[in-house]
Amino acid sequence: MTPRPRQGTTGISVEEDLHANEGAWISPPDRVAAVTVAVHIPANESATFVIETSCNRADTIGENGEGGYWDNPFGEGTILSENTVLMLANAVTGIRVRCISASSTINVCFVG
Repeated sequence: MTPRPRQGTTGISVEEDLHANEGAWISPPDRVAAVTVAVHIPANESATFVIETSCNRADTIGENGEGGYWDNPFGEGTILSENTVLMLANAVTGIRVRCISASSTINVCFVG
């Protein structure tokens, strides 16, 4: 038996390198069941960042991902400083990563 081909949306595969005070965000399509967010800090480097989600409408979030209300799935005020992988069920309209500090860059991937 062969696996059924993927139907509908082609999914998400977005990757971006961020410096301190930069961010990346996506608005997952309705037909993507889950999104994995992976943040990688290169070896021998250090960084702090937050992962946040929003349930606001896309027009409230805006084109830059700065509008609306954002929540930290790890708890309010939690700042991460290690490589992190988080899978989110598609019950959100926006997912973003904000790099607070970095000795170099961090790599952020959204896959779903």
